[in-house]
Amino acid sequence: MTRADPIIRLGFAGAVALLNVTPALSASPAQPVQGWSAMQGIAPATLLEDIHTLPVSELAIDDQPYCASDAEIAATLRHDFDEHPVETAGAQGTELWGSDQLGTWTLVAPRADETSCIIASGIGFSDDRSTQAYYTVAGL
Repeated sequence: MTRADPIIRLGFAGAVALLNVTPALSASPAQPVQGWSAMQGIAPATLLEDIHTLPVSELAIDDQPYCASDAEIAATLRHDFDEHPVETAGAQGTELWGSDQLGTWTLVAPRADETSCIIASGIGFSDDRSTQAYYTVAGL
């Protein structure tokens, strides 16, 4: 796996989410919250249990959640999705990032080594909605 692979996967996931919100081009509290695990077939809660044992994505040998330095995760979410931190002490220590403009959201699991992993993402974000809605959709 090359360093570009996780970035391509994150970009692809973002493109799919953007295609789903393109008709609205902005967030709406009426849009239902939808979310997806970072790994198909594995619930975000299960990913969270093993998050500290996963290598950063550039060293991964199998499909896994996107893991990188905290700075790289933050820069990617800000630049590619216009997301900002919404809740930094959420369910089971996760961080919720969201974009009221694009209507996208991401759950990030910080680790003690100044790296983080994305465990879930979705659409239907609105600053007007309770943050619990996103954790519920993610199963946390």
